[in-house]
Amino acid sequence: MIKLQHFGSLVVLDEEYTILALSEFAAEKAAGAINTLLGTNFFESFGTVFGDAIKKIANTLSELRENGQSRHILPIKVFRERVYFKFKIHKNRFYIEWEQQHKKYISARKINEFNFLLDTIQPNNWDRVCLAINKLLNYDRVFVLQVQETGYSEVIAEHTADGKPYFKGKEFSREFMPKEAMDYYSGYSYRYVPNIRKNDQHFVYKEDSIDTLSSLLCPLPHLHRLFLEKIHVQSALFFRICIDDEFWGLVIAQHAEEKVVDLQQRKLCTFAIQAATNKYESHIKQNLLERTELLNIAEVELKKSLSENKMVNCALVQHMDTLTQLVNADGLSIFNQGDVFSHGYTPPKPLFYKIIQFLQQHSDKALFKDYNFSLNHQHHFKEKLNFAGLMYLKVGLENDYYLVWFRQATQSRVMQIKPNRSRLQHPDHLELWEDVRHDVAKPWNDAEINFVLRLNQIIKESIFRKLKERQLLNEELLSLNNELEMFTYTLSHDLKNPLSILKMGIQFLQQHSDNIDFSKTNKWYQNFSRSVSNIEDIINNIVQLSQNRASVLNKEPLPMAYTLQRIFQENKILYDATECQSHFGQLLPIWGEKSAVYQIFTNLIVNAIKYSGQSEKPTIKIESTNQDDMTYYCIQDNGIGIPQEHLPHIYEMFTRADNVGGIPGTGIGLSLVKRVMERLGGTIEIESKVGLGTTVHLYFPIVAPFPEHMLND
Repeated sequence: MIKLQHFGSLVVLDEEYTILALSEFAAEKAAGAINTLLGTNFFESFGTVFGDAIKKIANTLSELRENGQSRHILPIKVFRERVYFKFKIHKNRFYIEWEQQHKKYISARKINEFNFLLDTIQPNNWDRVCLAINKLLNYDRVFVLQVQETGYSEVIAEHTADGKPYFKGKEFSREFMPKEAMDYYSGYSYRYVPNIRKNDQHFVYKEDSIDTLSSLLCPLPHLHRLFLEKIHVQSALFFRICIDDEFWGLVIAQHAEEKVVDLQQRKLCTFAIQAATNKYESHIKQNLLERTELLNIAEVELKKSLSENKMVNCALVQHMDTLTQLVNADGLSIFNQGDVFSHGYTPPKPLFYKIIQFLQQHSDKALFKDYNFSLNHQHHFKEKLNFAGLMYLKVGLENDYYLVWFRQATQSRVMQIKPNRSRLQHPDHLELWEDVRHDVAKPWNDAEINFVLRLNQIIKESIFRKLKERQLLNEELLSLNNELEMFTYTLSHDLKNPLSILKMGIQFLQQHSDNIDFSKTNKWYQNFSRSVSNIEDIINNIVQLSQNRASVLNKEPLPMAYTLQRIFQENKILYDATECQSHFGQLLPIWGEKSAVYQIFTNLIVNAIKYSGQSEKPTIKIESTNQDDMTYYCIQDNGIGIPQEHLPHIYEMFTRADNVGGIPGTGIGLSLVKRVMERLGGTIEIESKVGLGTTVHLYFPIVAPFPEHMLND
C-alpha cells in the first residue's frame, strides 16, 4: 500500500474505464469501501457523485484518447464546490486527479505587479525571480537551488520575508539531492506540500505498474520531508528548472505554517519560472557563442605561432596567459623535459617537480582533472600544497611534456544532511549540521575540458605537420645535395678541358715568346677566346638549371596505390575519423616529382576527411584513368560541400567558405595544390554542391610511356 498527500484525490483507469487504483479520499466521495471499488466501471461508481459533470469528464477522456494529448485541466463545479480536474494519459492508463479550487481569480493588481517584476528580471538575476515568486505566494522564503556537477547543491539566490538570508551562499551535501530525488522533481513542473504534518491518505491498486510519481499527490522524498520537519517548515513548493532538457535545479518556497496555494497561483509561478529559465538559457547560449568566438581567435593565433616557431614549446610559452584564461585557471606551468615555465599562481619549482613525479607514477592518462587534488593527495607531499584543483594535459606519448593548470581553494559552508540509520529505534531521525569545506576548488566544467581536448588536437596536428615538413625538407635537401653533386661533377669535368687549353697555351707562350711567329701566336689567342666562351656557357647553363628548379620540377614515373592508401590511413588516424570509409578504384602511376605529388594528395585527402566528418557515413572515393596524353585522377567525398558563390575564390590564399563552422583549416591548402600542379604542368578542377560533397579532378601530363611493371602493379 502507498500513501498520497491529503489535498486531493486520485483515480487510475484502464482503456475500458475500469478502476485500477484509487485514493482513500476518492473512495469516500463515492461512498464506497476502497477495495470494493477496485475493478468497477468508473462512470458507474462515480456517475451519481459527479452528477452532470460526469459528461464533461467522459468527453475530456475521449478527446485525450482521440487527440493524443497527454494532459488536460478542467475546472468543474461538483460536490457543491469548485474543483480542478486534472487528466493525464501515462502508459495507456488514465489518471484522474482532482482538488478544491480556492480562488476564482487572481486580482488584476496582483497580476500587473507580478508582470512588472517579470519584465524587469535580467537573464541571470535569480534573486529577482525569487522576489517575483514571493510577491505571489507570500512565503517565509523563496530560494534557487542549483545542482552542481560535483553532486553538491548550491543556493545561488534567495528572497525572505524578514530580509535575512537563511541559505544563500550555502551548499547542501551530495546526500541531499540523490538521483531518485531529481527523478521525483523532474517528473512534474512543480511539487506542492500544503501541510507536511497532515496525515497522508491511503492509495490502493490492482497492478504494480501504476505510477504515482507523475501525480501531484505523490509525497516528498523521505529525506526532504525529514529536512523540512527539522527546520520547522510545514508548507513548501518546488518548481523544477531544466536547461537544455537537463535537470538544473529548483526554485523552492518554504513557510513555517500551513499555506494553501491555489492551482492558478502555482501555474502562474510555473510560467514565470519558465520565462526566467528561457532568458537564462538564451544568456548561456549567447555567452557560449562569445566564448566560442574567443576560442576560435585564440586557436588561430596559437596555430600561427605553432607554424612560425620551430619548437612547439616556444609557441605555447608565448601564449601562457591565454591558455590560463581560457580554462579559468589561476595559474599554468609547462614542464618540458626538465624545463619549467610558469604563469600566474603556481607551486614553487621544487614542489612542482615533485608534483610531476607524482603524476608520472600515478596516472597514465592524457588528460587528468581533480578539483579536490589537495584534499585527496596532500598526504603524498611533505610540503603544503598551495592550490586545491589541478588539471593536466600530457603532450605526446612520453612522460616528459605536461601542461598543468592550477586553481586556488575556495571556502564554502555546507549543510550536511544524513539520516542516522544506526538508530533503528528512531528511523526518522535526521542528522543536520553545518560544515566548512576547505581545500576544494571550483570544478572544471565541460567547456573548459573541451578546450583542453581541442588544444591537444591542435598540438598533435602541429607536431605531425612539423614531422612531415621535416621529412619533406630532408627529401628536398637530399635532392639539393644530388644537384650540388651533379653541379660539382659538371664543373670539375666540363671545365677541365677549356682550362687545360688555357694553361697549356700560357705555358707555350711563356716558353717560346722569343722565337714564335705571329700566325702561331694568333692561333693560340683564338684558342684562348674559345675556351673562355666555353667556360661562360657552362657556367650560364648551370645557373639557368638552378633557376629553373623553382618553376619546373624534374619528373619521374611514380606508382600511386600504396602512397594514396598510406596518406588516407595516416590522416584518418590523425583526425580521429574512425567512421570514414575509402573506396579505391584503379590507381595509375603518375609522371611527377615525389614530394610535390605527395603534397598534392595529402592536402586533398585531408580536406575530404575533415569536411565529410559530419556526414552519417563519411566516404571518400579515389580512382584514375588515362585520357589521351594525361593521367586523370578523381577524388570524391560526401561532405558539406562548397557554396556556389565561393567556388571562384577557392584558390585564393586564406579564403574559406562560410559553411565550414568549427572545422579547422587555414585556407592555404588548395592554393598550394594549384601552384604545385602548375609546376608539374598539370591542371586542377573542382566541382561541389552544398550538402552533397566535393569532387576534385586532377590532370597529370604523361611525359613518356610508363615502365611495364608499374602498369601491371
